[in-house]
Amino acid sequence: MGKLIRCSSEIAKEPYLFRLTKTNVYSIEEVCYYIRHNIYMMQEEVFDREFVNWLRNELHMETTAAKLERLLNDHHNLKDIVVTICCSCDYYEEEEINGLIRIMDETAKLPGYARRKKKGDNYLQCASYEKAVEEYEKVFESDEILQADPAVYGDIFHNMGVAYTHIGEYQKASELFLKAYEKNNRQESVSQCLFALRLGKDVETFKKLINELEITQEQQSRWEKQYQEAVDKASHSKKAVQIDKLKGLLETGAVEEYYDKVNHYIFGWKDEYRRQISV
Repeated sequence: MGKLIRCSSEIAKEPYLFRLTKTNVYSIEEVCYYIRHNIYMMQEEVFDREFVNWLRNELHMETTAAKLERLLNDHHNLKDIVVTICCSCDYYEEEEINGLIRIMDETAKLPGYARRKKKGDNYLQCASYEKAVEEYEKVFESDEILQADPAVYGDIFHNMGVAYTHIGEYQKASELFLKAYEKNNRQESVSQCLFALRLGKDVETFKKLINELEITQEQQSRWEKQYQEAVDKASHSKKAVQIDKLKGLLETGAVEEYYDKVNHYIFGWKDEYRRQISV
C-alpha cells in the first residue's frame, strides 16, 4: 500500500484485489486508505458481490457485508457504498469522510459524458486499455456530448489514440491522434500521430503529413529527440529485457531453457491481459 497502516480490526488471510489498480488489501483500514487515495477513480462496480463475500468470509464483518449487499440489491450509488465502508471502522474522522462525500458530489454534478470520460481516463491510467476504449466509445453514444466544446472531442480522440498505441494498433492510433489535432489543435496530438506512424512503419503517410501540416525542421528535431528517448526507455523495459534473454538463449543453443522461458513469459503476459480486461 505504500504506507504503514495500524490495523485494529481483523487481518485477512487472503487479500482482496482491486483489479483496476492491481492492489491487494488485507484489512478494512487498508480498504479505507485505498478509497481515499483513489477517490477520483472509484466506480460502483469496484464494490461487487466478490467484495461483499470477502468482507464476510475474510474479515468476518457480517453487519457491514449485509448493509452493502442491500445497497447493491437496491442499486444505491457509490457515495452510499463508500460512506458505509468508511463508517465501519475508526480509520477516518467525520470531517475526512465528509471530504470524500464532497468530492463524489462534485463528480456526480458533471455531465454524463464527462463522468464517462473520467472513467475512461481512469482505465487508461491503470493500463486497462481495451476497457478505456470501450468507455470512450460510449461517450460518443450520448447526446450530451453534442453540447461539449470541440476540445473535449479532441482530448477523447487523443486518449483513445494512446490506448490503441499500447494495444499495438498503430494505424488506428495515428488516425485518432490526427482527429484529435483537428479538434483540439494541440501539438502533442500531432507529435503522437507521427510517432504512431513511425511505429507502424508507415513512411509514406508520415512524410505526407510532415508536408501537409508544415512541420518545421525545429519541431521535427525536437520530436525526433523525444521519439528516440522513448525508444531507448522501451528497450530497457522488463518485457524488452525478457525478449533479449530469449534471443541470447537461442543463440547459445539452450533450446530447452528457451522454450521453458517462452512458455513462462507467455503465461505471464496472458495473465496480465486477462486482469486488464476483467476490471
